[in-house]
Amino acid sequence: MPGGMQEIKRRIKSVESTKKITKAMELVATSKLRKTRNQLEQSKPYYTNVAQMVAEILANCKGNNDSVYLVENKEIEKEVFIVIASSLGLCGGYNANIFKEIKGVIKPGDYVYSIGSKATSYLLKNHQGVTDHKFDDLNTTFDFKDVTKLVVELTNMYRQKEISKIKIVYTEFVNNLTFRPRIVTLLPVDPSDFDHIEISKKSTLFEPSPEEVLDSLIPMYLQAVIYGYIIESATSENAARRTSMENANDNADELTEQLLLKYNQARQTAITNEISEIVAGANAQ
Repeated sequence: MPGGMQEIKRRIKSVESTKKITKAMELVATSKLRKTRNQLEQSKPYYTNVAQMVAEILANCKGNNDSVYLVENKEIEKEVFIVIASSLGLCGGYNANIFKEIKGVIKPGDYVYSIGSKATSYLLKNHQGVTDHKFDDLNTTFDFKDVTKLVVELTNMYRQKEISKIKIVYTEFVNNLTFRPRIVTLLPVDPSDFDHIEISKKSTLFEPSPEEVLDSLIPMYLQAVIYGYIIESATSENAARRTSMENANDNADELTEQLLLKYNQARQTAITNEISEIVAGANAQ
């Protein structure tokens, strides 16, 4: 029995050590969550203003805009996907939900950009087409210059009619407990996506022309959207990791209670046996 009690004590000590790690990780994830949520809020004004301007141009053109970014390259089958996952583990089903979402959607001939080392590992193993991972660390650096480079590559491929569509796979942040994967089409731009934006009643004159202004504005719009989706995915990742670590702490507390109960039962049994032996020895005399 003493040997069993020592084993239980070792298990309790091991669980408590693990809890210290998960508690620290929960605190780190909470801090990062607060930081990325602030970044998300700070990026909204720029995105809102660019989207407002795009909506103004589309409303003024009234469907007569011949911008290349509004027309789908229907004769081309190849599509581009930007897949955003995490670079670290211990974030629950965050990555698994992303991979489940893209399964069967990405075709072998599609060109895929991976953001996050988990996305890179999964796509290199499962995607038969090209997986471009030079922007692999964008989900940790949040470097807007890299986002600009990515948009330049995307728009060049689209203008040269090498691809039919550009889509992004990210995790939408609803609240600290709810986040869901989504696939959004970036190009061609759908004018109906801007119907909810309230535009001014003023007549706006665009120089040299609405089409040329829109052709310059769409890449800026894409930069804002992609950057926002990267930050939103990072926010969802940190929320998922915080929830996972919180659950791990709760499980550690529950396991510790169970082990303490077993330890006390074993200790009580040992004491009872010792008393029985003493009484038996006394009676034998």
